Amino acid sequence: MASDKPHWWHPALDAPPEEALALEAAAGQQQRFAQLDTLAARLLAAALNGQPTVSVVRGTGPQATDSVEVVGLSAQEKAWCAETFGVPEQQRRGAWYLPQKLSLKAGAVNLPQLVRERPAHALTLAGDDSAGVSLVDGAAGAVLLWSVLVPLFAVLIEPIRVRAAAPPKTIDDQRQLWSGIEERYRLLGIADDALEAFRFGGGWHRLDRHGQQRARLHLLDALAAVDPLQLVTRHRILQLQALMTGFAKKSKTGTALARRVVTRALQPVVSGYFAGDWLALLDYLQAPPHPDEEVITALPEPRLYVGMSAQAAGMAAEAGIPEDEIHAMLAAFLSGPTSLSPVEERVAALREWWTAFDQAHAVQRPGMRPLWGLVDDNIMISSWQDEHGFTQQLYRQVLPASVNEQVDRLWQSVTLQRHAKSLVSNPHPHQLMAETLGPALEFWHGVALTAWFVCEGPYSRAPLSGLADYYSRPLTALAAAGCPVAPDLFEELRIAEQHLGPEEMIVKERKELPVDTSIGSFTMTSTISSGSRREGFKRVRDIITRHRRAWAELYLDTYLQQRWRTALEGVAQAHHRFVAAKGRPPTLIQFAQFATAAANQWTGGDLGTLYTAIGEPAPAQQLRPARLLQDDGYLFAQRVYTALGGTAIDNDLRMNQPEQAQRQWQLSRLAAESLRYLQLHEALGQPPTAKQFGSSRLVWPWPGEETEGWPLFQHTLAGLTNTNTAPPENEPAAGTAEAAPRPPESTQHVLAKGANAPLRTESVEVRLISTGVPVDVSAVLLASNGKVRSDHDLVFYNHPHHDGVRASGDTVTADLPHVPDDVHTVAVIASIDLEAQPTASFDQHTSWHAEVAQPTGDELAFTPAPFVSGETVTIAVEIYRHGSGWKVRAVGQGYDTGLAGLAADYGINVEP
Repeated sequence: MASDKPHWWHPALDAPPEEALALEAAAGQQQRFAQLDTLAARLLAAALNGQPTVSVVRGTGPQATDSVEVVGLSAQEKAWCAETFGVPEQQRRGAWYLPQKLSLKAGAVNLPQLVRERPAHALTLAGDDSAGVSLVDGAAGAVLLWSVLVPLFAVLIEPIRVRAAAPPKTIDDQRQLWSGIEERYRLLGIADDALEAFRFGGGWHRLDRHGQQRARLHLLDALAAVDPLQLVTRHRILQLQALMTGFAKKSKTGTALARRVVTRALQPVVSGYFAGDWLALLDYLQAPPHPDEEVITALPEPRLYVGMSAQAAGMAAEAGIPEDEIHAMLAAFLSGPTSLSPVEERVAALREWWTAFDQAHAVQRPGMRPLWGLVDDNIMISSWQDEHGFTQQLYRQVLPASVNEQVDRLWQSVTLQRHAKSLVSNPHPHQLMAETLGPALEFWHGVALTAWFVCEGPYSRAPLSGLADYYSRPLTALAAAGCPVAPDLFEELRIAEQHLGPEEMIVKERKELPVDTSIGSFTMTSTISSGSRREGFKRVRDIITRHRRAWAELYLDTYLQQRWRTALEGVAQAHHRFVAAKGRPPTLIQFAQFATAAANQWTGGDLGTLYTAIGEPAPAQQLRPARLLQDDGYLFAQRVYTALGGTAIDNDLRMNQPEQAQRQWQLSRLAAESLRYLQLHEALGQPPTAKQFGSSRLVWPWPGEETEGWPLFQHTLAGLTNTNTAPPENEPAAGTAEAAPRPPESTQHVLAKGANAPLRTESVEVRLISTGVPVDVSAVLLASNGKVRSDHDLVFYNHPHHDGVRASGDTVTADLPHVPDDVHTVAVIASIDLEAQPTASFDQHTSWHAEVAQPTGDELAFTPAPFVSGETVTIAVEIYRHGSGWKVRAVGQGYDTGLAGLAADYGINVEP
């Protein structure tokens, strides 16, 4: 720093921990950490002696997060932690860098207890204790763990963790790794013999399983013998020395701004030891604030510019000008044709749609077609659903044309989060409208459909008496919105179910065959049924209609206001939080990361209009390219399906020609994906390349696979849209690499979750087959520490091959002899494309299984149990080194935190 005044911490920068602590004490700065040091030392001592330190409670539901609690705290300690580490309290001190969601390796803190109580399974159990935690609701325990306890325990248990993983690539790498561990132990004051069995050359590989367990216990005993306050304070000063170094580097000409010093690596240090208070850190370092430093202690309250047209008369009277002039000024402010804001316009359309939806259900009666298809939830090209009562785009036939036209107009465009510079066509506006309505539509439409299928058949997934449980998720959301469904509904339905008629078989086909015998002739009748029905639908329908209308009378207006207000306020708060953390407004691309969903639902995808609604200036205007999708998305996809050779799929085809039926399903998916291709074409201003489209993640059902299918796909779309297919120059042709041969016929062995099997050191192919929802398949290359070496270790459709591993369509292929030595594990990942299907998750209806095959050897298969917590990403299997060879493990670990949660666990940088 540019100052002649010496600071106590300058000599401490490179001093050993004991000397740095002495300098800190002499400067009178040590006392500020006394309470934290004492608490951390007590928790450390308890953990090393076998007591649990952290409790992880798994969240349930699609959007649920886990929660963590530091156990064994007194009431006084809990109150102090809440004040010191609570997220609102830290933010009031300026710590706006705290993430909203956090992935915590909580198992590191519980590992000592697990080693003592469950030595054979300790590392596996500790690995299961990772938690995806939301920091929105306080979460003081999570911040304490993230900032103080997990870093402390990670250093202390590093020898156990390293020995549990495969050794680094070379002997020099191993020596360097263990030299670093020994140096950290020395700085903490831990006796040299604690690492006797662990260190390089210490004979670890000669120990049997029980010998290794004894070595881990010996290490814990050695750690427990050291004064825990010494371990805690020395670790703290080492963390603070890194912070001092960063501060000095950025403050050579005067105190730097906080956002220049507090990098991602140093954020836990500031939160852990200074309660997120930058000014407290400056006091510790005896440095004045930067003259331009602004510590934001609270975010501005969101101000939403919606509903002003209703106030026009009052505004005109107050200003003494005609009301028409007020409306004209509001229209100019909103950049629209009228003073009605885009949000108000959509709210009015949703009310009108709800009225038509309600009437359609109210007049439903036996003999009519089911109303499955009245609410749009997916693009489906194949026709098999019709046999079960599904009518695609039924709303076109049932709802008034004016209602459908209004939905088509208001939800006709969207912003793609990854290509936010342009507004593009939305091929499924009715699906987006349904998502805008949210849990109210999910519940009331679902209940009405269930009642139909219980009464009119052919079958139902839930009885009337089980509807409260079956629809618990939307019911919980409605109650949280202050718009609960009356419990009387479920009691009335339970009673009505008891009065339904007996089950009557629905006869699909009846045959009569005359039979002549020696004792006479008779007729044999055979029937094929397709389920059953029960008399009494009208009574059940009327109960649901009465309750639906009562709910709408009480809550619909409130509910719609809550929907748009929550969405817009969330965007405004995220914008303010970004400004507080970065010191500047987000760019349009950065804004899109947290604003796209709200814009697509409430402003037609227009980010500029959303900026206006939250009262912020837009940094740029989006482009509005010419629409390539001139008509209905379903009709266009159907034309693509037909042009590619698609035909109707019936029972005969499925039963007698399963391979042809599978090909038709693959063509159906390509037809649905054609709509995303058009969106990318509009956003990019030219046809997307194979890499931009992610062609390698799809199955191309032609003999030449992608090499043959991609040009045909592009040519088909160009013909249907009258556009050019020429890709940019220097773009390699899609699918130029020859497809890996399919393995020969072999015996298939089924793996249970957690089981493993040996592999030959040759090419191995993992194929993921999904039902109910298409998935993206990718792979992550991991070093011995369980992390990627760099972001290039993620192999997916935009980066389809790396270091011997290739991802293509539904398959990952690892050429094991060519996988580098420093890659210990190849994790195969399945993920739902949430941009295409934002509400989908893995559950009992959308599942997957894995098949593992090699050119020689048996085929392996793994089918996990259905997920139940809204997981959208899963680690399917892991291919990992074992001794001098390889093994495969059936993992089946799901993530309800999406790809971001998995990326955080693997050390992949996902920061926008």
